[in-house]
This record gives sequence, structure tokens and C-alpha cells, in this order.
Amino acid sequence: MESPSRRALVAELDRFDRLLEVGCGDRLGVARNLADRGRDVIAIDVEVDGSGDEDPRVDGSLRVRRGDVVALADAADPSSALAIGNEDAAGVDAVYARRLPAELQRPALELATRLDAACLFTTLGFEEPVVPVRRRSIPGTTLYVARAPGDSFP
Repeated sequence: MESPSRRALVAELDRFDRLLEVGCGDRLGVARNLADRGRDVIAIDVEVDGSGDEDPRVDGSLRVRRGDVVALADAADPSSALAIGNEDAAGVDAVYARRLPAELQRPALELATRLDAACLFTTLGFEEPVVPVRRRSIPGTTLYVARAPGDSFP
């Protein structure tokens, strides 16, 4: 059964064509739902079960790979670092995360800024964002918008 907060998050993210989920862990529900809606999603985490250094194809437009948002934010060319095979990740429209811990919020925002993408996330619930955000109440949670499309904010 899908939670109201997950449905609301998918609805909010559905306006973006190409998305990067950071810190996906083994929770691929939002990424799968977005892929089912025809969105191209790359989901990364430092620990991806069974992925090794490969980029396994899952459910059409969902690609899951090992990746570190801190390293990507610091990469000389984060677009190239995200490229999977011959596909270019330079066209990422949004970087998002679910339950993003405070220590990864700045790197996620930096990565989104360098990719000229929106940056949206939810927190662990007990933490306040450590980067400037706009708050959006959605069913079951608060969605933080650290960067909107084409935004110079923050």
C-alpha cells in the first residue's frame, strides 16, 4: 500500500522529466512511480545492493547506481560523473531526496546548482533544513524546495 506522503511527493516531482534521486538506499518506490509515469530517473546511493560499479537497468526509465552526492558535488564535471553508458545526465531537471539528513543537504544543493536543476527534499522529520528553503506542505510531510528551476535562490 502506497502512503499519502509518497503519492503527494510523486505528484510534486512529476512535473520534471529527468530526475536524480540521491540517497535512495533500498527505497525505490518514488523513483519507480516516477519511471512508471514516463520520467527518466537516476537513483544513487553509496550502498546499492548488487550493483557493484555497474548501472543495472530497472523498470524502463529507472537506473540505479552507486554514487556519492558529496563526491558528485565536488566533481570537476558532475554531468560526466553521472553519465551512464552513452546517456548524458547533463539534462537533469531536478535533484531530490527523501529523508535527507542535514549533512547531505548542502552537497545535494551544490550538485543541483552545478547541474542547473531544482533541488527538493524531505528531512528525517526531527531535523530542520540547514540550507535556505521554501517550505511546501504536502499530505503527510513537508517538502523543502532549496532551488527551483532556473532559480538563483538561494
